[in-house]
Amino acid sequence: MKRLIAPLSVALLITLSGCGIGSKPSTSDGGDTKSSSSSSSTESGGESESTGPQSVSFGQAATVSTDKGTQLKLTIGAPTDFTGKADFEPEKGKYVVIDASAELAKGVAGNVSEDEFVLVDANGNRYEPAIASMEISGSFIKLLTDKGKAETGQIIYDVPADATGLKVEYSPTDVDSKPLGMLATWK
Repeated sequence: MKRLIAPLSVALLITLSGCGIGSKPSTSDGGDTKSSSSSSSTESGGESESTGPQSVSFGQAATVSTDKGTQLKLTIGAPTDFTGKADFEPEKGKYVVIDASAELAKGVAGNVSEDEFVLVDANGNRYEPAIASMEISGSFIKLLTDKGKAETGQIIYDVPADATGLKVEYSPTDVDSKPLGMLATWK
């Protein structure tokens, strides 16, 4: 079900972009939509911008180019034990949760989906997001259309109780559902 939502969000995004919904007036900088291999950030405050895979600390923002002129600013918090209401028992040991934030930095629209964020432990074991509850209000599947407006949510993972060295990898797909590879890691 979650794998179906991301492509449907992208299809909606493409449709809306074609209709001009959410488009902004062009800026005086020419509105270049090409991805630049020499992107740099002059801002401080723990933000990183790059065209290659980035590695940042939990809580720091990474600005990534995802598709055809779209850049997203993503922030992932450190995993903590899940203390919310769970409708399902964890299968592997325990639930951990991360707080996530995304905003459109460049482009007309973008999307993020929790299934693009994989939790990896010190042994290299990979964990996909889990469903702990029937409640989906805090999930992290977002369509981003307003530049600078952060959308937040949580991603829950089912991990062994003794899992250590957790990090989060971001590996999205483009509008054609082709993998873009790993663009950012939070440790």
